[in-house]
Amino acid sequence: MIGLANLALLGGLAAVAAPVLIHIAHRRRFRPESWAAMRFLQSTLTARRRRLMVEHWLLLIVRSLALLFLALALCRPYLRGTARPATTPTRDGAVAAVLLIDDSLSSAAGRGRPVLDEIKRLAHAYVSTLGKGDEISVIALSRLGEPTADPFFDLDAARGIIDALESTAVGSDVPALLDAGVTQLARHVNPCSELVMVGDGRGDGWRVGNSLHWDELRRRIGEPAGGKTAPRLVFLTPEEVPTGGNLAITAIAADRALIPVARPVGLRIAIQQFGGDPVSSALLRLAVDGRPVGEKPLASRPGERQEIVFNHTFADPGSHLVEATVEGARDLLSADDRRVLSLTVEAGVPVLLVEGSTGKGLDGDLGLAAAALDPAGLGSDLFAITRIGAERVEREDLSRYRVIVLGNVPALDASSVAAIERFVVGGGGVLVAPGPDTDLGLANRFWARGGHGFLPAAVLEIAEPPTPLAGSAAGMSHPALAAFDARAQEAWKSLRVRRYLRLDPGATSGDLVKLVTLSNGDPLIVERARGQGHVALLTTSLALDWSDLPQQAAYVPLVRGLVAWLGSVVLPPRNLRPGERVTWVPPFGAALEASALEAPTGATLVLNQSVYDGRAALVSQPAVQAGGYTLRTATGSVRFAAAADPLESSLEPVRDEDVTDALRGAPLLRLGSAEEVSGAFASEDRGSVELWRWLIAACVTLLFVETLLTRRQVVAERSAPAAPQRSPA
Repeated sequence: MIGLANLALLGGLAAVAAPVLIHIAHRRRFRPESWAAMRFLQSTLTARRRRLMVEHWLLLIVRSLALLFLALALCRPYLRGTARPATTPTRDGAVAAVLLIDDSLSSAAGRGRPVLDEIKRLAHAYVSTLGKGDEISVIALSRLGEPTADPFFDLDAARGIIDALESTAVGSDVPALLDAGVTQLARHVNPCSELVMVGDGRGDGWRVGNSLHWDELRRRIGEPAGGKTAPRLVFLTPEEVPTGGNLAITAIAADRALIPVARPVGLRIAIQQFGGDPVSSALLRLAVDGRPVGEKPLASRPGERQEIVFNHTFADPGSHLVEATVEGARDLLSADDRRVLSLTVEAGVPVLLVEGSTGKGLDGDLGLAAAALDPAGLGSDLFAITRIGAERVEREDLSRYRVIVLGNVPALDASSVAAIERFVVGGGGVLVAPGPDTDLGLANRFWARGGHGFLPAAVLEIAEPPTPLAGSAAGMSHPALAAFDARAQEAWKSLRVRRYLRLDPGATSGDLVKLVTLSNGDPLIVERARGQGHVALLTTSLALDWSDLPQQAAYVPLVRGLVAWLGSVVLPPRNLRPGERVTWVPPFGAALEASALEAPTGATLVLNQSVYDGRAALVSQPAVQAGGYTLRTATGSVRFAAAADPLESSLEPVRDEDVTDALRGAPLLRLGSAEEVSGAFASEDRGSVELWRWLIAACVTLLFVETLLTRRQVVAERSAPAAPQRSPA
């Protein structure tokens, strides 16, 4: 049976009609004229004409066949051999193989010998089934962010790439790996496509809940680009993977959004045990910038989650690296017994207070808020405040600040609104508090802009309840309310709000987060993300105009907590997922100097000049190893942290129903040992023979014959005498 590898090129057969059309267009037409004196030559000329006509038809056939064979050769036809058992895959011609290798964190699991060694063994077994003329691409999960190389025919080079692979901290992502493989297949030319994924068979990377991604992936696999046939899916996973318990550090977090200098900070270490035996003699150590600062005994039971808190005081501002390590766990995956976190210790975070009515000290619309942020008024506290009137916003350089607070601002001109929107989208934080002078019509029209402005929600009206309303904390887990403990409800019950903004109910859903509500259920404080920054809206005044909030004990921690959380965004981010790139932007006014980036292994990574948010930046190659990365500049060290996805620590094998649900009927060949791979793909027993080489040879032969016939015909026509009794029409 004959098949075609490139069906999309079948339309090239239309080129066969070209010689026919040319033959018709150049056919000679004669008008008969009687000439009695030459009638004796008529029989001779008729015979010559008949011979030339036969040669014309022969030339037409040769040209048409040459184009037909060329068009068929481009379609890559192959002749299938004898039928083989249904369980044995056949290869219809030369193979185009894309080998996908999952070198994620879980591939390092194992006692003594990691499962990655078996993954490499399976990959080598598959490469050994390929032969001369087969092309291959090798794509590792950790290199998805890098440009892929063209397919190559050197199988020894493919073996070298496999041998050089090491386990990384990148989180497993089967859909992304398959998607990259389908894209790479479009660069291959051989007809027999095979998409081969080699991994440890863990279930964390399948992401079966992302149905839209899998739907698109199945469509791409079933309808590959270039009109090629759908590739064969092959999954190679070891028959036996290491099993047992695993103890992992799943998170490190600070107990406040902004870390101050010379004040105790709680560092929370989250630990989880996945199966196995109880752990009773382990030790949890904490280090800051490489120096040990504390240790605590650790005991854990299977399935238990716990949180251990260390208190630490940072003496110096700047970038610091916190590292937690479990010793003595003796678990299956030692790579997740260590976790790091990059923290920026702040001193004098710049905050801009924009007032409707300005003043000094406690005067002005934001005088009480200024006292809460900087009690001494010297700028030596955690916050360094600047107070201006609303009319000066247009002339102010907002890039110098981390947070902007708008208090009782009547209105802002268009350029100021645009500047604040750019500030928020770029990572800044804005706190909006209304007042008696705030024009709600202008705020809705220009600040909210139907959900596209910086105001979190549109305002319906100013509400005045018959009796003052109390407050109720709605989002106790929100970082802005970290200063409030479980007794926070008591702090809000004494609040009395006489007037507040009633928000549009249609705008209080979706991504709007309620932090504090009133006793009637209306929001008191809401926040919404805008670009890379956040905007919080207090529906009552920060002064005493509409409530007694400034007189409550909750006022100072609330204002400081909101401003600290809004100003906690550090861009470019310094806490990364493995596989992301370290990006550093120099401070405003500083030059982009050549710097060295030290990886967790001590190696130096290359930094390339790039652009981040319109500013010059240095960008590294993907950071695939977990741990701390230190960037050394002329002004000091900047520390980055890459921490693995906690899902990698579960080490649960993928369920058959998850694979079935993800592929939904797509043909799949699953093999678990090198012997099975070698038996399934016999390199010397190809199921078909490609015919394109024979067709090309026939095309070249026909073109040679066409040249001889054309030359013979031209010579014959030139040597033939003219026929005076006929003249061309």
